[in-house]
Amino acid sequence: MDINAIVKYFGLTEHPFITSPDPRFLYFSSQVREALAKCEFMARDRIGPIYMYGPIGSGKTSLVRRLHEKLSQDERFNVKLLISPNLKSSNAFLRLVMESFDVKTERSYAASLGNFEAFLIEQFENNKIPVLLVDEAQYMTREQLKLVHYLLNFETNKTKLLQIVLVGQEELGTKIVNYRELASRMFPIAMSAMSLEDLRDMVQFRLTVAGRRESIFEDTSAEEAYHLLYAYTKGLPRDAIKVCFELLIDLAAQGRTQATSQQVEEIAKAQNLRI
Repeated sequence: MDINAIVKYFGLTEHPFITSPDPRFLYFSSQVREALAKCEFMARDRIGPIYMYGPIGSGKTSLVRRLHEKLSQDERFNVKLLISPNLKSSNAFLRLVMESFDVKTERSYAASLGNFEAFLIEQFENNKIPVLLVDEAQYMTREQLKLVHYLLNFETNKTKLLQIVLVGQEELGTKIVNYRELASRMFPIAMSAMSLEDLRDMVQFRLTVAGRRESIFEDTSAEEAYHLLYAYTKGLPRDAIKVCFELLIDLAAQGRTQATSQQVEEIAKAQNLRI
């Protein structure tokens, strides 16, 4: 049974439980709203760089893509989103950053930095705000973080010329805290798992986006089903989405449209999730 068959069976417009980071399916929990608002505020007022970190599956990639989408709608921002690549040197990373902003690179590292500084000054003079978003930033090396530290020196007496948001797993927070000079210049945002209430609302929100208002669970066991879903997934959105993805397959195979708490437990265990 493929995805199209599932969509058709439940009368949906699209599948609600795909783990790809589509910003339309980002549920605005209180911590997501707060993180987005903080990132927008810091970028708009050129206050300073941010590093956002949290456990795998806590929704960081969806959040940074939503941030990219929202800032890109404002002509004041020149926003670039990079997925932290497996690069060996800070020079290679600088070239990638410059290429993303369409800035000419040079054979000399120093000359490239000079070109980038000139670009940032020109952007400032034209009232443009360059924003660099880096996802999966936990893979950045110490040398690449040193480059970030250096780029933060491009500033006027009052304004950062480049707004930087690093997003990654918990290791990112550890790396930056251990790099005290960089940590002192960046603002942290710690992402955590969802509450039970947020998890329940997220599941229903995704169903609504896909065209279904009816609950995925039977009324008689909905409360227990959500408690089990929360217990097995530890409130992590990605794991909850994966369980619900298989729930739809299971329901369609059985010719039903609503699940029981027992199905949640069986699928969670089959995915090697544990309470």
